[in-house]
Amino acid sequence: VEAAMHQFHMHGYAATRVADIVAEAGYTSGAFYFHFANKTECFWHVIEHRERLRGNWAHVADDLDPSTASLEDVLARTFAGFEQALGGVRDWVMVMVDFHGQHRDDDDVRRRLGGVYERWHVELVEFVRELQARGWVDQARDADVLASQIFAAAEGFFVHRVLYGVGQGAKPAGSLLDMLARLLAAPA
Repeated sequence: VEAAMHQFHMHGYAATRVADIVAEAGYTSGAFYFHFANKTECFWHVIEHRERLRGNWAHVADDLDPSTASLEDVLARTFAGFEQALGGVRDWVMVMVDFHGQHRDDDDVRRRLGGVYERWHVELVEFVRELQARGWVDQARDADVLASQIFAAAEGFFVHRVLYGVGQGAKPAGSLLDMLARLLAAPA
Protein backbone atom coordinates (compact mmCIF):
# COMPACT_ATOMS: atom_id res chain seq x y z
CA VAL A 1 0.00 0.00 0.00
CA GLU A 2 2.84 2.37 0.83
CA ALA A 3 4.53 1.56 -2.49
CA ALA A 4 1.25 2.10 -4.34
CA MET A 5 0.83 5.49 -2.65
CA HIS A 6 4.29 6.54 -3.81
CA GLN A 7 3.79 5.23 -7.34
CA PHE A 8 0.39 6.92 -7.70
CA HIS A 9 1.95 10.14 -6.41
CA MET A 10 4.95 9.96 -8.75
CA HIS A 11 3.20 8.83 -11.94
CA GLY A 12 -0.51 9.40 -11.43
CA TYR A 13 -3.13 6.73 -11.05
CA ALA A 14 -3.61 5.93 -14.74
CA ALA A 15 0.08 5.66 -15.58
CA THR A 16 0.96 3.50 -12.57
CA ARG A 17 1.14 -0.18 -13.40
CA VAL A 18 0.86 -3.04 -10.93
CA ALA A 19 4.40 -3.93 -12.04
CA ASP A 20 5.58 -0.51 -10.79
CA ILE A 21 3.96 -1.04 -7.41
CA VAL A 22 5.34 -4.51 -6.85
CA ALA A 23 8.81 -3.50 -8.05
CA GLU A 24 8.96 -0.75 -5.42
CA ALA A 25 7.49 -3.02 -2.74
CA GLY A 26 9.87 -5.85 -3.58
CA TYR A 27 7.08 -8.37 -4.14
CA THR A 28 5.64 -10.25 -7.09
CA SER A 29 2.44 -9.51 -8.97
CA GLY A 30 1.11 -12.75 -7.49
CA ALA A 31 1.54 -11.27 -4.01
CA PHE A 32 -0.25 -8.12 -5.18
CA TYR A 33 -3.21 -10.10 -6.52
CA PHE A 34 -3.32 -12.19 -3.35
CA HIS A 35 -4.12 -8.97 -1.45
CA PHE A 36 -6.02 -6.94 -4.07
CA ALA A 37 -8.36 -7.90 -6.87
CA ASN A 38 -7.04 -5.05 -9.02
CA LYS A 39 -5.38 -1.63 -8.99
CA THR A 40 -8.67 0.07 -8.11
CA GLU A 41 -9.07 -1.99 -4.95
CA CYS A 42 -5.48 -1.18 -4.05
CA PHE A 43 -6.25 2.52 -4.51
CA TRP A 44 -9.06 2.37 -1.93
CA HIS A 45 -6.62 0.80 0.51
CA VAL A 46 -4.19 3.65 -0.17
CA ILE A 47 -6.95 6.15 0.66
CA GLU A 48 -7.62 4.37 3.97
CA HIS A 49 -3.87 4.23 4.66
CA ARG A 50 -3.55 7.98 4.12
CA GLU A 51 -6.46 8.57 6.50
CA ARG A 52 -4.76 6.44 9.18
CA LEU A 53 -1.46 8.26 8.66
CA ARG A 54 -3.13 11.64 9.17
CA GLY A 55 -4.74 10.39 12.37
CA ASN A 56 -6.77 12.76 14.53
CA TRP A 57 -5.14 16.02 13.58
CA ALA A 58 -7.98 18.32 14.72
CA HIS A 59 -6.23 18.81 18.06
CA VAL A 60 -2.88 19.83 16.55
CA ALA A 61 -2.95 23.12 18.45
CA ASP A 62 -3.94 21.81 21.88
CA ASP A 63 -0.58 22.80 23.37
CA LEU A 64 -0.52 26.26 21.75
CA ASP A 65 -1.59 29.37 23.62
CA PRO A 66 -3.98 31.51 21.54
CA SER A 67 -2.57 34.64 23.18
CA THR A 68 0.91 33.94 21.83
CA ALA A 69 0.35 31.69 18.79
CA SER A 70 -1.27 33.09 15.67
CA LEU A 71 -3.76 31.37 13.43
CA GLU A 72 -0.96 31.19 10.84
CA ASP A 73 1.15 29.30 13.41
CA VAL A 74 -1.64 26.76 13.86
CA LEU A 75 -2.10 26.33 10.10
CA ALA A 76 1.65 26.00 9.54
CA ARG A 77 1.84 23.33 12.24
CA THR A 78 -1.13 21.52 10.70
CA PHE A 79 0.40 21.38 7.23
CA ALA A 80 3.79 20.42 8.66
CA GLY A 81 2.07 17.56 10.46
CA PHE A 82 0.48 16.39 7.21
CA GLU A 83 3.84 16.62 5.45
CA GLN A 84 5.51 14.51 8.11
CA ALA A 85 2.69 11.97 8.50
CA LEU A 86 2.35 11.45 4.76
CA GLY A 87 6.08 11.29 4.10
CA GLY A 88 6.10 14.24 1.73
CA VAL A 89 3.41 12.78 -0.53
CA ARG A 90 1.45 15.91 -1.33
CA ASP A 91 -0.68 17.35 -4.11
CA TRP A 92 -2.74 14.19 -3.73
CA VAL A 93 -5.72 15.98 -5.24
CA MET A 94 -4.13 15.41 -8.65
CA VAL A 95 -4.10 11.65 -8.05
CA MET A 96 -7.73 11.83 -6.98
CA VAL A 97 -8.67 13.73 -10.16
CA ASP A 98 -6.75 11.19 -12.26
CA PHE A 99 -8.49 8.31 -10.48
CA HIS A 100 -11.87 9.95 -11.03
CA GLY A 101 -11.07 10.45 -14.71
CA GLN A 102 -10.35 6.75 -15.10
CA HIS A 103 -13.60 5.75 -13.37
CA ARG A 104 -15.95 8.65 -14.13
CA ASP A 105 -18.72 6.38 -15.38
CA ASP A 106 -18.61 4.04 -12.40
CA ASP A 107 -21.43 4.81 -9.94
CA ASP A 108 -19.74 2.85 -7.15
CA VAL A 109 -16.53 4.87 -7.53
CA ARG A 110 -18.46 8.16 -7.45
CA ARG A 111 -20.29 7.00 -4.32
CA ARG A 112 -17.07 5.95 -2.61
CA LEU A 113 -15.32 9.19 -3.58
CA GLY A 114 -18.26 11.02 -2.02
CA GLY A 115 -17.60 9.05 1.16
CA VAL A 116 -13.93 10.06 1.08
CA TYR A 117 -14.99 13.70 0.80
CA GLU A 118 -17.48 13.34 3.66
CA ARG A 119 -14.86 11.84 5.99
CA TRP A 120 -12.37 14.61 5.15
CA HIS A 121 -15.10 17.22 5.58
CA VAL A 122 -15.98 15.87 9.04
CA GLU A 123 -12.31 16.14 10.03
CA LEU A 124 -12.20 19.74 8.78
CA VAL A 125 -15.37 20.66 10.68
CA GLU A 126 -13.84 19.25 13.86
CA PHE A 127 -10.66 21.24 13.20
CA VAL A 128 -12.63 24.47 12.67
CA ARG A 129 -14.62 23.86 15.86
CA GLU A 130 -11.39 23.38 17.79
CA LEU A 131 -10.07 26.66 16.38
CA GLN A 132 -13.33 28.33 17.38
CA ALA A 133 -13.25 26.87 20.88
CA ARG A 134 -9.70 28.15 21.37
CA GLY A 135 -10.51 31.64 20.06
CA TRP A 136 -8.66 31.63 16.74
CA VAL A 137 -11.88 31.66 14.70
CA ASP A 138 -15.11 33.54 15.43
CA GLN A 139 -17.60 31.11 16.97
CA ALA A 140 -20.47 32.79 15.13
CA ARG A 141 -19.12 31.46 11.82
CA ASP A 142 -20.59 28.25 10.41
CA ALA A 143 -17.97 25.52 10.88
CA ASP A 144 -19.52 23.41 8.13
CA VAL A 145 -19.31 26.22 5.59
CA LEU A 146 -15.76 27.09 6.65
CA ALA A 147 -14.72 23.44 6.27
CA SER A 148 -16.06 23.41 2.70
CA GLN A 149 -14.23 26.66 1.95
CA ILE A 150 -10.95 25.39 3.43
CA PHE A 151 -11.19 22.22 1.39
CA ALA A 152 -11.92 24.09 -1.84
CA ALA A 153 -9.23 26.72 -1.25
CA ALA A 154 -6.50 24.21 -0.35
CA GLU A 155 -7.29 21.81 -3.18
CA GLY A 156 -7.54 24.71 -5.62
CA PHE A 157 -4.14 25.93 -4.46
CA PHE A 158 -2.55 22.52 -4.98
CA VAL A 159 -4.11 22.09 -8.43
CA HIS A 160 -2.93 25.59 -9.38
CA ARG A 161 0.58 24.78 -8.16
CA VAL A 162 0.77 21.58 -10.16
CA LEU A 163 -0.92 22.76 -13.37
CA TYR A 164 0.88 26.08 -13.65
CA GLY A 165 4.14 25.25 -11.90
CA VAL A 166 3.72 28.07 -9.39
CA GLY A 167 5.80 27.42 -6.28
CA GLN A 168 6.80 23.90 -7.35
CA GLY A 169 8.66 22.14 -4.58
CA ALA A 170 7.62 24.73 -2.02
CA LYS A 171 5.82 23.68 1.11
CA PRO A 172 2.26 24.94 1.43
CA ALA A 173 3.37 28.13 3.09
CA GLY A 174 3.07 31.74 2.17
CA SER A 175 0.10 32.30 -0.06
CA LEU A 176 -1.91 29.23 0.99
CA LEU A 177 -1.44 29.81 4.70
CA ASP A 178 -2.17 33.50 4.25
CA MET A 179 -5.30 32.74 2.21
CA LEU A 180 -6.61 30.23 4.76
CA ALA A 181 -5.81 32.51 7.69
CA ARG A 182 -7.72 35.37 6.02
CA LEU A 183 -10.62 33.07 5.26
CA LEU A 184 -10.81 31.84 8.84
CA ALA A 185 -10.17 35.21 10.49
CA ALA A 186 -12.85 37.08 8.55
CA PRO A 187 -15.66 38.39 10.74
CA ALA A 188 -18.97 36.56 10.86
